[in-house]
Amino acid sequence: MFKKIKIITIVSFCTIIYSSALQAKGGQPEVELSHWWNQPGELQAVDEIRKAVEQRGAKFVETRIASWDSLRSNILKRISMGYAPAVTQWLANDYTFSFEQMSAIYPMPSKWRDQPIEEVLFKEVYKGLSSENGLVGLPMGIHIMNSALFSKRIYDELNLTPPKTWSEVLTQSLVIKEAGYVPIALSKEAWQLQVVMGSVLLGELGSVNYKQFFIKGQSIKPWKKPLVRSFETFLGLKKFTDREARDRSWAESVSMIGDNKAAMHFLGDFAKSELTAKGYVAGEDFLCSLAPDSKGYMVYSIDSFLMFNVNDHLIEEGQRILFDVALDPEVQAKYTNKKGGIPVRHGVNVNHLDTCAKEMYQQWVLKDNKTISFTGIGNPLRASFLQKVLEEAWNNDGLTAEELVSMLIEMDEEALTKTK
Repeated sequence: MFKKIKIITIVSFCTIIYSSALQAKGGQPEVELSHWWNQPGELQAVDEIRKAVEQRGAKFVETRIASWDSLRSNILKRISMGYAPAVTQWLANDYTFSFEQMSAIYPMPSKWRDQPIEEVLFKEVYKGLSSENGLVGLPMGIHIMNSALFSKRIYDELNLTPPKTWSEVLTQSLVIKEAGYVPIALSKEAWQLQVVMGSVLLGELGSVNYKQFFIKGQSIKPWKKPLVRSFETFLGLKKFTDREARDRSWAESVSMIGDNKAAMHFLGDFAKSELTAKGYVAGEDFLCSLAPDSKGYMVYSIDSFLMFNVNDHLIEEGQRILFDVALDPEVQAKYTNKKGGIPVRHGVNVNHLDTCAKEMYQQWVLKDNKTISFTGIGNPLRASFLQKVLEEAWNNDGLTAEELVSMLIEMDEEALTKTK
C-alpha cells in the first residue's frame, strides 16, 4: 500500500518538475488536433485523450470539421499554404503514405517507453501504418466494420438468439415484425448501406474473393452470381425496415436499438458509441456480435492520427506527449470503450473493456485470428459505384437484384475501359 503511494507521489512530482521546466523554457506544450468526430460518443472518446494530454501538462486544442471529405480538403489546403496542422485524425489508407512522400509527416518513434513499437502494436496495425521508414501514423483504435447490435430486451422478450446467418435474420424479422417492433434499423445514408452490403458480400463471396473485390483495375464480372445473391439479400433486408428509415440518419438508427424500437442494426462497431453516450450498457441493454455469415472473420479499419512536420518546439513536444499517452493501455481501454472498436496494442487489461470490446479483443489476440483489412477506402471509385446502386435499390421499389447488378457492372466496366 505504502509503496504504491510513494510511486504515485514520485511520478506526480516528476510530472510537475517536467512541466515546470517546459514552462520555464518559454511556453506550454500544445496538441492541436483536427478531426471529424462530432457525435456524442466520439467526442467523449476525444475527451479521454484530452484528459490524458492535460495530465502531462500540455494544452489540448481541437478543431472539429463536419465530415471526412471536408477534413481531407482542409488538410490538403493547409499543407499547400504552408500551414499544416500539428495532428489530424485520418483513416489509414494508401493516401497516408502520400503525405510521407511529400515529407509532410515524419515517422513515429521506433520505441514506446523503451519497447520496440513493432512489438507493442498488433501486427496488422503496424503493417497497415508502416512504410520502409517505420510507423508513419499513430494508431488509435481498430474498428470492426462487419458488426451487429441487438436490442437485448426485444431478444429476451421473444426468446431469440442473435442470428448467425442472413437467412436467420430474415426469418427472425417475421417474428419481430409480428410482435410490433421494427426488425432492422437502417438509415438513408449511402455509406451505411455500403457497410451493410459489405457484410453481406463477405458471406457470399467468401474471404478470398472479398479481399479481391476492391482491387483496382480488376473486373467484377466474374462475381455476377454472388453479387445477385447479395443484392437479393439486401432487398430482403429492406423489406424489414420502416418507412421513416428513408429520412433517418445513421446515429438515429442506432438509437432505435437502445430505445427498444428496433431489434437489429448492422454497421461498424463505432455505432456502439451512440448507445454508450446515452448511458446504455453493453451486455445489459444491448448485445454485440459479428455480422451474420462472417464465419469468424473481422473486417477492420484503423483510426489513426497523423503528425505533421511543424517547426515549433512546443508543438513538437505536444506530439511526443500525444504519442506516449495515446498508446498507454489504460488510455486505450478508456478511449475504445467510448469510441467503439478495440485497442491497437497488446497488453490491455480485458477487465477494463466493456463486454462488446472484450469479446472482440479476445478474438483478435488469438494466434489463428481471421482478419481482413477494410479495402473499400482503397478503391473509392468502385465504392462510389456500389453506393450509387445501393441508393437506387433503397429509393426505388421496382428494381430487381439482376437489374441492380447489371447497373453496377456497367458503371465499373466503363471506368475500367477509360483507365486502360
